[in-house]
Amino acid sequence: MLAIVGPGANDLEERVDWIVVGDGSDPKRFLCTTSHPDEPLDDVLNLAKAWEADPGDNVEQVFL
Repeated sequence: MLAIVGPGANDLEERVDWIVVGDGSDPKRFLCTTSHPDEPLDDVLNLAKAWEADPGDNVEQVFL
């Protein structure tokens, strides 16, 4: 899962989708993305932490 926060989140999410998923013709190329241009970082982090992942996985933050 990739949750994008802040101004321009919608555009960046769409770009990532095209890079990773493309036209959707290859089912092996999947990534769940979400954009949150107007939501607080803490709320989005809680969403990411609630996402079902493999045991031991951690939420990591990347700032651009």
